Amino acid sequence: MSLVEAMVQNDRVLFIQPPTSFNQTSPCLDDKQFGLGLLANAAWLEAHGFEVHGLHVPLALHYGFEEEDVKAFILKEDPIVIAIGLNWVHFSSGALEVARLVKAALPRVPVYIGGQHATMFAEEIASANAPYVDGVIKGEAEHALLSICQQVALSGKVTEDVPGLVTNRGESVAPHVLEEMDDLPVYRYSVLKPRSLRPDAGAISTTRGACPFKCAWCVEPVIGRLQGRRKLMFHSARRIADQVAALMSEGITRFTIQDNFFVGGNVKLIELSEELVRRDIRPAHLNIFAHPESYGYEGYAALAACCELASVDFGVETGSYDVARINNRHLDREEVVLSISEAVQAKVEPFTWWMVGLPGESEAALRDTEQLILETMKVGGIPRWVSPMILFPHTPIHEDPTRFGVEPRFKDFEDYSKFSRATLAEAVLFSDTITHRSTGSSYEDICNASQRLRKFIAQNLQFVEEFYETCGMQPDLKSVKGRILQSFF
Repeated sequence: MSLVEAMVQNDRVLFIQPPTSFNQTSPCLDDKQFGLGLLANAAWLEAHGFEVHGLHVPLALHYGFEEEDVKAFILKEDPIVIAIGLNWVHFSSGALEVARLVKAALPRVPVYIGGQHATMFAEEIASANAPYVDGVIKGEAEHALLSICQQVALSGKVTEDVPGLVTNRGESVAPHVLEEMDDLPVYRYSVLKPRSLRPDAGAISTTRGACPFKCAWCVEPVIGRLQGRRKLMFHSARRIADQVAALMSEGITRFTIQDNFFVGGNVKLIELSEELVRRDIRPAHLNIFAHPESYGYEGYAALAACCELASVDFGVETGSYDVARINNRHLDREEVVLSISEAVQAKVEPFTWWMVGLPGESEAALRDTEQLILETMKVGGIPRWVSPMILFPHTPIHEDPTRFGVEPRFKDFEDYSKFSRATLAEAVLFSDTITHRSTGSSYEDICNASQRLRKFIAQNLQFVEEFYETCGMQPDLKSVKGRILQSFF
């Protein structure tokens, strides 16, 4: 039997976005997002002749379905391979629960787990869960998953080494990546059922590989290296516009770019804007994550020109020069304020994000951060949230905690699985999900620092409200204020 003939008989692959846990009704982090890795790999397999279906379990549970309904759906699909996404820390327990459920229902169907968080703990997951996890795909999964599916379609099992596949016998060969990024097909949200709670909103993937910045706490350079890609690489403006157009055909009109696109600065942003304008592709909303020094007025003006509403999420993190220096993070307080001012001048809504629990944090450092928060609020910066740092393996801090004055609390996959079990209230108000302590700061101190900065923001929100009464822009300050207030009342 030829490969094509075998695939015609049954070529269906099922992708599953797991829940945090089947028993978790109030997850500590958002569980309704669509994993872009799942969507990208579904598009890749589809382009190579496979039929792909997808199940978003958290959404199914939200709409009133139960675990038995999920099992019935999987049985009905009758796939040859099941791929489970473990893209972020709070899906740890849920990914394994789904794997157990699948193996109980379809013991002969191979089950693979992949994604950002799975990549960090690939060996541990594969060795500890061999009865119901056939392997963990490390890094970018297109080549690995295609090889698996082709082998299973041909002979019913994997018979040859697969690049990047980790099993309970160890890793076979290093991950392979598609060097030409634009050869990756555009993905579609409609492959995962049921439909999103926000069916008009979607995320755009623009880069792959390691961020060139070396912030000591950041997981982005870590994941980039583990993916197997030599350096940070960008989709072309044409390819990004193709992806936007494809999703707009599904009714998605609001987009966010939360990867390392900001590294390209004004040049990449202007190129994208000009391509969208040239092709008359006009999103209702385009949001981009950025470091404060990423863009200037020309970039913000280009962003505003290509969509109805433009916004930027600035990862400012800290206002302390001492903390920034210890953590290898560039900080120029005047530059932060100027960048936010230029965004407002270009009619781009500027949101700021802050972090506590960083190495070197002290009472003086927290006061410095409060002062910078206040300065940014006075020029229109809207503080969206304050988060405790999540310390991940392989980051410089985790690799050399003594140097940074840190004692890790979480070390292995089971430790990080606490994020699956913690409720939103527990994560916000208590220290159950604090991953470390620093010199002079206990777990409770870090949690209290997060609440302190949120209270500071709430007490000074009038500066932002007064600013937008006269500048001609109308950002949604009500929802920002509501979320901040709910976090400590």
